[in-house]
Amino acid sequence: MKLIKFQELDKKRWNDNLSSMSGNLHYATWQIIEYFSEFEKVENLSFSLFEGKKCLAMIPLGVTKSEDGKNTLSFGNSYCTSPVVNKNLSNYEARKLQTNIRLFVEETGKKNCANFYKLRSHPVYFEQNKPLISSANQFYQLKWAEEFFVHNTIIIDLNYSLDSIWNDFSKYHKKNIKKISNKNLKFNVLNKKSKKTLIDEQFKKFKNAHFRSAKRMTRSNSSWSKMKDMILNGESILFYMTHKNVEISYLYCGTYKKFSWGWTQVNLDEFEKEFMPRHILEWLTIKYFKKQKYKFYEIGERYFSYKNFKPTEKEESISEFKEKFGGKVYPRVYFSSKL
Repeated sequence: MKLIKFQELDKKRWNDNLSSMSGNLHYATWQIIEYFSEFEKVENLSFSLFEGKKCLAMIPLGVTKSEDGKNTLSFGNSYCTSPVVNKNLSNYEARKLQTNIRLFVEETGKKNCANFYKLRSHPVYFEQNKPLISSANQFYQLKWAEEFFVHNTIIIDLNYSLDSIWNDFSKYHKKNIKKISNKNLKFNVLNKKSKKTLIDEQFKKFKNAHFRSAKRMTRSNSSWSKMKDMILNGESILFYMTHKNVEISYLYCGTYKKFSWGWTQVNLDEFEKEFMPRHILEWLTIKYFKKQKYKFYEIGERYFSYKNFKPTEKEESISEFKEKFGGKVYPRVYFSSKL
């Protein structure tokens, strides 16, 4: 096997190779890795393994530098995505290859003075480039893990009818969506077909809304730039609500091969009480993805106090809000192992 570093492949070749893999492909794309690599004190160490001209595996990998020299294989606060392997390998061959991948990761970790490897697995699994929900192989990294923990994530199956999806909503959400529907709000969609000038204008407002809400920069400017580039390249979509031509709520979603996920959302505080705009923004976004024949929409994680993890009041409140949109809960698994 030959190791080829991420930087030796351009975007097209990396993503073309990815389409030959199976696994959590949506978190292993060139653009997602580039985004995570913009986090503070992170260096991108991702690589692919080849046998001749055949790509056998792709490994999203970053190292987070620490002032004390005890580095971690991770992308800052984000865990690395589990390695993805060629979809034509047998189950036995894929597991054997995972053992070889682990040796490459350990060697990379030692070269970069990393003591721990943090990675995650996701319930949305791509097989033959189609999104499925499956726990197959999701816990395989237990083989090396010193510890692991699990969060639930809420996913809506868009194969069901809109009536069925609506009926799963809580009475509270239904009531508020119906109430807000009469308040002359406009639903807007920014994607690669939108004018670049409009994307530039609205993305700047979206970024400023985050700053006003958090009262600080929540991401580096370079990572914000990557997010905007993803809209321009058809890899994400920005939804927003307006009232009398004034923006009051934004929802940024990632997309990959008919799977979509809520990435980050913000409301303008001065309109929150009157409109509670996220209720209807999320519902109209679900309807949009349904119409575009997406298979699943991930609303996001449902946090509970667990082991050494205790969600903040804000995380707990947002979790409860997301749960009221119905959907089913599936595990997202986070592993940590010594090198």
